[in-house]
Amino acid sequence: MKVTMEWLKEFTPIDQDIKSFCDNMTLSGSKVENHTTLGAAISQVVTGLILKIERHPDADKLVLCQIDIGGKVLQIVTGAPNVHEGAIVPVAVDGATLANDVVIHTGMLRGQLSEGMLCSVQELGFTPADFPDAADNGIYLLPAGTPVGQDISQILHLDDPVIDFEITSNRVDCFAVEGLAREAAITFDRPFQPICPKVRADQPEKSAELATVSIAAPDLCYRYCGRVVRNVRIGPSPDWLRRRLRGVGMRPINNIVDITNYVMLELGQPMHAFDLDQLAGRTIRVRRAFDGEIMRTLDSVERRLDSSMLVISDASRAVALAGVMGAENSEITAGTKTILFESATFNPLAVRQAAKKVGLRTEASSRYEKGLDCHNAERALDRACELIELLEAGSVCQGFIDEWPVRPEIQKVRFSTAGINGLLGTTLTDEWIIACFERLGMTISQTGSGYQAIIPSYRPDLACEADLAEEAARFYGYNRIKPSLLSGKQTTLGGRTPAQKTLEQIKTVLLSAGFYEACTYSFESPRQMDRLLLPPDHPLRRQIIIQNPLGEDYSAMRTSMLPSMLEVASTNWNRSVDEAAVFEIAYVYQPKSLPLIELPDEIRHLTAFMYNHDEQAEDAPLFFTMKGIVEELFLNLGLSRVAVSPAKTGSCPWLHPGRCAAVELDGRLIGQIGEIHPDVAAQFSVPPRMVLLDLIIDPVVEKASDKRQFVALPRYPAVTRDLALLVDRSVPAAALNQAILEGGGELLEQIRLFDVYQGPQVANGKKSMAYSLVFRAANRTLNDEAITPVMQRILDTLHDKTGAQLRE
Repeated sequence: MKVTMEWLKEFTPIDQDIKSFCDNMTLSGSKVENHTTLGAAISQVVTGLILKIERHPDADKLVLCQIDIGGKVLQIVTGAPNVHEGAIVPVAVDGATLANDVVIHTGMLRGQLSEGMLCSVQELGFTPADFPDAADNGIYLLPAGTPVGQDISQILHLDDPVIDFEITSNRVDCFAVEGLAREAAITFDRPFQPICPKVRADQPEKSAELATVSIAAPDLCYRYCGRVVRNVRIGPSPDWLRRRLRGVGMRPINNIVDITNYVMLELGQPMHAFDLDQLAGRTIRVRRAFDGEIMRTLDSVERRLDSSMLVISDASRAVALAGVMGAENSEITAGTKTILFESATFNPLAVRQAAKKVGLRTEASSRYEKGLDCHNAERALDRACELIELLEAGSVCQGFIDEWPVRPEIQKVRFSTAGINGLLGTTLTDEWIIACFERLGMTISQTGSGYQAIIPSYRPDLACEADLAEEAARFYGYNRIKPSLLSGKQTTLGGRTPAQKTLEQIKTVLLSAGFYEACTYSFESPRQMDRLLLPPDHPLRRQIIIQNPLGEDYSAMRTSMLPSMLEVASTNWNRSVDEAAVFEIAYVYQPKSLPLIELPDEIRHLTAFMYNHDEQAEDAPLFFTMKGIVEELFLNLGLSRVAVSPAKTGSCPWLHPGRCAAVELDGRLIGQIGEIHPDVAAQFSVPPRMVLLDLIIDPVVEKASDKRQFVALPRYPAVTRDLALLVDRSVPAAALNQAILEGGGELLEQIRLFDVYQGPQVANGKKSMAYSLVFRAANRTLNDEAITPVMQRILDTLHDKTGAQLRE
C-alpha cells in the first residue's frame, strides 16, 4: 500500500522526518518497505523565464532562447514549437538528470552553444494524463507567476515522500490512507481527523426513484448502496487529486473515474460508476452469473463466467464482474450525463475465486478478497458524492439506495488489565490501556472485575483478549517491554523424543552406508501413477487432488514416494552420475474416502534407491547389497523379528517380478525391496538394474529398542561342521535357515551360507546349498558324541520342513 506524506497529513499532523516516521511506524506494526519521491530521478531542473527568442542561424527548425533561471541567464537551443517570450518552463541545466537515466550536458548544437535543455512532461517521466494542461508535442509551459529559479520538484510537488507499506491480509483497514493515518496518529500521539463527508444533494430528484437495486444472491453480496448523479460533466481532475493518485502509482483518467479510485485509496472501499442511461431498465440486479455467460470487461477482454461468480447486471445483461471489474457496455464516456455510483460489500472468497478464474486481479479485488466493512460502504458513497460537488462534476440526487440483507454482528471482547499485563509481562495501567483502545476506535465499558470492548467494524481481526494485548504492545513499544519468564516457570533443557532419536539413528545408519538424503515435494502429477505401470484399480491411484495447484505437475498429494525418488535418480543418471544411493523419509497421503470429507492418513515411509554403472550385469549383487543394508539397519535398531521373503506376484508392478522381496516385521508387511521393472526404468529413464526400497517406517520406529544384552566371552572352543544340502529351487534360503535353527537347538551358535550351486552335477529343478555351522557349549568342550545327534536332528528337521536331503 503506497501513500504520500501530504495525504497522511490531511488526517493527522506529522512533523517527524521521513526516516524517523518510517522507523516508528514499522515498530508499531505498520511495516515500511521503502520510501521515495516522484522526482527521485530528477535533479538540477529549475524553472526559467524565456527572455528572448532568436532564430538559429544555421537551422530552420531551431531557435535560440535566452533564459533567466534566477540570477543567471543561459542560452539554450530548442526545436519546441510552443515556446514564446515570457513563458516559464522547466530547464535542465548542465549535469541535470531526467527520467530513464538521461543526463544533460552543455554542448554545441549546429554550431551554437546550448547550456541545457527545456523539458516536456515526458522528459520528466510523466504523461499528458498527469498534466492535462501540457502540450502533446512541446515544452511544458508552467502557469504565469511561477517563481523563477526554483527546483521543479518543489513546484510540481515531486518532492513529497511516497511511503510503501507492507500490509498483512488481516489488516484490511490499513489498505486505506485513513487507516494508516489512524495508525500514525496513535504511534506519534497526535490528533486524528477521520473523513466525515457532507453532501448537499442539490438535485431535487431522489436516487431511489431513478434506479432500482435487488440482490438475488445475499450469500455473496452483503450490502449494495447506490446514488445517482445528474448533469455529469466529464473532464480532467484538479491538480491536487491527480497528484495524489500519481503519487501512489495510479494513472489519472478523468474526474469521475479518478473520484472512484481516490475514494478506494482513501477509505479502502472500491467503487464503480455506471452510465445510468446505458443500464437497461435503469435497474441493478446482483445475481450469480450463468454458466458460459460472456462479458467484455473494461480492458476489452471477453471473459467466460460460471455460476460460482457474482455479477452486477441490468435488466438484460451483466454490466460488471462483482468486486473485480466493470463491463464495457456501461462505462463512463465523454457523453455520459447521468451516473449511478456503486458502493458494495461482497463475499471475499467469491471475489478471490472469480478473479483467479478469469485471470484478472485488480486493486478492487485485492481489497474485496480480504473482507470489507459493510458500514463503510455508505460513508464511501457519500465521500464520492461530496467530491462530485467539490469538483463541480455534477448534481447529486436526494437520498440513496441501500440493500442490506446481511448485517454483521457487533464484536465484543472481554479483557482485564491483569490479563493483558500477564500476557505481555508489563505493568500497564487501566487508564493507559483504555485510552489506547479508545484511540483505536473501541468503546470500553466496565464489567465486574474487567472490561468489555466493542470492536469497531473496520477491525474484524480483533477477536480475543490476546489480540487486544497485541494492540497494547504495538503502541506501548515492543522495545520497551523487558524480557521476562512466565510467572513460576523456568527454562528447561530441550531434547528429542524417542521417536525422533530413532529417526536420527536410521538416517545415521544410511548415511554411514554411503547414502545421501533427499527432500522432495509432497505434490506430484497424477500421470506419475501411469509411469509406475499401476493398474487402473490400484490403491495408489486414489490421490487427493489439490484445488489450487501450482500446476499440473504439482496437482495431487502423493500416495507413494517412488515417483519422487525415481525423478531424483533420473536427474543424476542423465547427468553422468554413474553411482548413486539416495534415501528420503517423508509422508504419503492416503485418503479414507473420495471425495475428501475428512483428513487423510499420513503415513511415513523410508524410500531409497541404489544404482551402479559397473553393476548392470545379469549377476549384479546390488539387490543383496540393499538387503544387507536393511538387515544392518534393523540390527542397529534392536529388531530381530524381521523376515525377507519373495513378494506376491503382482503386488509391486514397479518391481521386477522375479527380483523383488517383501519385508515383514512380526508377521506384518511393512515394505518391499527389489530391482526396478525394466518398463518402469524406461519410463523414468533410469538404470535398468537399479534397486528400490520402500518401507513404512512408523512400525519400525515403534518397535525399535536401544536395549542390548551382552554375554561373557566364550571359555570353551567351538566345533565347525559343513553341511551340503540338495533342495528344490523354489525353497528359499530363509526356510532352510529356520529349519537349521530349530534343529540345532541351544548348541548351534552360527549359520553361514557359503555356496549355492546349480549345474550338471545337480538334478534338474534342484540346487545345492552349502552351510557352515558353528557349535559351542557354555559349560564344556563339545566332542563328536555331542555333535552327531544334533546334526542328525538338523537333517531330520530340514527334510520334514523343506524336503532337503544331504548331498552325497
